[in-house]
Amino acid sequence: MQSRLRKVYMALVGPAVALFGALYVVKKLELVDTAAIRAAHPLLGMGIFFLGAMFGLALPLLLRTLFVYRHRAAQRIEEEELYGFERQLLLVSLVAPYLAVLAAFFEIRTLYFTMTVLSAFYALYYFYPSEKRVSYEKRIFRVR
Repeated sequence: MQSRLRKVYMALVGPAVALFGALYVVKKLELVDTAAIRAAHPLLGMGIFFLGAMFGLALPLLLRTLFVYRHRAAQRIEEEELYGFERQLLLVSLVAPYLAVLAAFFEIRTLYFTMTVLSAFYALYYFYPSEKRVSYEKRIFRVR
């Protein structure tokens, strides 16, 4: 299960890292000017921050709470069911790095940018499927 989750994790994180690299090149070469977009949409930074916090923090917490609630009476759960849940958590939480790329692209206000990046780092760090974390999840949910 851990190796499958790592593959999903890397498949989701890899493009975000590549986008940050491409964004760096685009900014260095001054190929795009986003000032007009920012001026036309003053709430863009707040919206990106809100979505980053939602995908990086709130929705994973909600999904975990719903999963626990759904299985509260179960003595044990299947490994495939836990894998599906963990995969869903990765899919939801790792939207935050893409929102951080958007925040960097549009050069939103420093406060919103910093908070969006922190949400992305939290999602990247907390939901990394390490051996310790996966075994902990298996123990908590009494996986067969």
